[in-house]
Amino acid sequence: MNPEAMLGTLEGHHRDIMAGLREIRRHCGEENPNSRELADAREQLTASSLSRSRYVSEVIVPTLLKDADDGLRTELSELLFATATKRMISRAHIAEWTSTSIEADWSGYCAAARDIWPMMEEQIARETRVLAARLKHR
Repeated sequence: MNPEAMLGTLEGHHRDIMAGLREIRRHCGEENPNSRELADAREQLTASSLSRSRYVSEVIVPTLLKDADDGLRTELSELLFATATKRMISRAHIAEWTSTSIEADWSGYCAAARDIWPMMEEQIARETRVLAARLKHR
């Protein structure tokens, strides 16, 4: 896959994640949860995020490592570490906030979700900064 196609795929993953975040935000703007729709939105966001993480770690990073200097190797290593750390935080959030716990504490779920959103947005910004810039210049 050429760098332009990889960049397009990465940007598509980012759009999917941002759409998922907007959907969860929309739900949190409601007075009460629509459990079925929210569960579907959470499942889609989780799948989009996981797909993006796999694509980055299995396709983009190995491609960039082929001719990376020490500085880029360090950046890529830090990116992968941050990705793994954020994935653990997300898994804990998902495990804690089941459909039952969300229905029992809707405002608590929305507060917890608001804490997660900036982390996801920062990951997208970091990937854009580190990966997209490199792919554009290949």
